[in-house]
Amino acid sequence: MAIFLRVLGALVIAVGLTDVFQTLFHPAGRGAMSDWIARVIWKTFRRLSSRNRGFLTFAGPVAILVTITTWAVLTVLGFALIYLPDINAGYVYTNGIHQATIPLWGAVDSSIEALITLSDGAYAKPVWMRLMRSSEAVIGFGLLTASMSWLLSLYPVLENRRSVAHRATLLHHAELETGKNLFGERSTTVETLIYGMAADLTTLRNQMVQFPISYYFHMDENNTALAGILPYIAELADRAVAVRDAPMLQIAGTALGGAVEDFLQVLAEIFLRMPKHDKREILLRYADEQMFEPVVLGSPYLVADQKQRSGS
Repeated sequence: MAIFLRVLGALVIAVGLTDVFQTLFHPAGRGAMSDWIARVIWKTFRRLSSRNRGFLTFAGPVAILVTITTWAVLTVLGFALIYLPDINAGYVYTNGIHQATIPLWGAVDSSIEALITLSDGAYAKPVWMRLMRSSEAVIGFGLLTASMSWLLSLYPVLENRRSVAHRATLLHHAELETGKNLFGERSTTVETLIYGMAADLTTLRNQMVQFPISYYFHMDENNTALAGILPYIAELADRAVAVRDAPMLQIAGTALGGAVEDFLQVLAEIFLRMPKHDKREILLRYADEQMFEPVVLGSPYLVADQKQRSGS
């Protein structure tokens, strides 16, 4: 029985540490368990936000807290199972400290103390158990440090996403307010602008692959919502390619179109779980999933859907 408990504890620890490694240290930044947790929490908040979209802003922070808590619980539980067979006979207690009446709770208490490097007067006698408790303390310190680094690395990604969306929203607003066509005059400034949007979207796409948890952070602002303005960015790429007498602008538009398609493929494959070949459907699904109306200026394959949605 003791061997079974220790093997089980080691497996529980391995599951937690593997997910930590996949989420925080693997280049793809994806852990099976953390992805599942974030997806379930997102769907739950998505259903609860049917009448109040602002409630969806809690999904991302809650997903991170639950994920980190799950890692800590798995670590504590795994080491507790290892300590459990020797929880009384394997410890020396100082005066006033009594042996655990319920071995499991005593093992959990001992594991928590080791994780946070706290001692309440119970000391392990076997050398291997002292080594295990020291190892758990190192894991606890590493988990705390890695989690804080994860948080600090995530918020620049969110800021970049909001900035990309805000710049595109301002450009859309400028076209509407002035009544001018962005591609009405041939200028290297327009080419640079389109190239810049392609670069921004490519950077954001790679950041989202590295930090998939960022998808579940919802910003309840229309002017900084990428899900709403992304159809307009895709429309800009199509309009740039359609300018026949400006080859450099066509190249810029093609680059932007490629950046949009790469971004949509990531959305379809990782988050939306839908076919990757239909750009229009992915754009509409992304906007709907994030609870924003798609913003367009005159794209023939999206404007009809927007009018229909507005009228419904």
